[in-house]
Amino acid sequence: MNAENNFAARLIDAGRLAAIARTCGLKADVSYYVNEALKELWRSRSPEEAKKIAERWVLWDAEGRPWPRMPPLENVVQFHRAGTAQVPVVNRPVTPLHAIRAWFEKQDDGVQCEIAGMAALLVFEGADFLDLSSRVWCDCLRRWLSEAGLPAHTIIGRALTFRTCFEYFAESRFTESGWRRSETTALKILEDAKCDPNSEAARLAPIAEKMLDTLPARKGRWMEVRKSWRELASASLTARSLRVWSTLQTK
Repeated sequence: MNAENNFAARLIDAGRLAAIARTCGLKADVSYYVNEALKELWRSRSPEEAKKIAERWVLWDAEGRPWPRMPPLENVVQFHRAGTAQVPVVNRPVTPLHAIRAWFEKQDDGVQCEIAGMAALLVFEGADFLDLSSRVWCDCLRRWLSEAGLPAHTIIGRALTFRTCFEYFAESRFTESGWRRSETTALKILEDAKCDPNSEAARLAPIAEKMLDTLPARKGRWMEVRKSWRELASASLTARSLRVWSTLQTK
């Protein structure tokens, strides 16, 4: 039972570790950490016992990837949808949300996943979102930005919410000092992990190593994101711009 409890604890923790990884721009989702837990289970228990524990706690999707059994089964279906629904924005009245959506679609896949991860943590305010894949996060953000029939005050509220949330998280990615802090934090995690292999730092060490490996490339991408975001925000998301847009809707 102790082995099963330990395995279940690792599955519960998979969502948190995946959320940390994806907000750092790393492609390590919940399934990755479930798979790591399965490997350890098979190393430490007999094949028969490991199989029984895994069957109680793990679901496999159509691609053979493992996921925790804790989320509702209908959530698992979303993990292997054939493609991402693209909501066309051509020939629609331009709203602040459409402007954000158009800017979002111009970013590369890695940046999109990071932005959607930021939204999952604050905009959607749902712990269940942390257990979903980054592709589902992106789909949810697209739907949230593209929902039809919203009144003007709701559109403005969502635009301001997104701007506040995005700038709160992205600020550290927009400055040299922010990247230096990220590097220092990752190095500190690796140092602490060496001192205590059973510590929280040891569990975060693989994320820290990947973050250091990808840091130069991510830094370059995010400096470009900073430029395009500031152009969008100054043109469409200032208080004056939003008031003008709202006034036009009443005419």
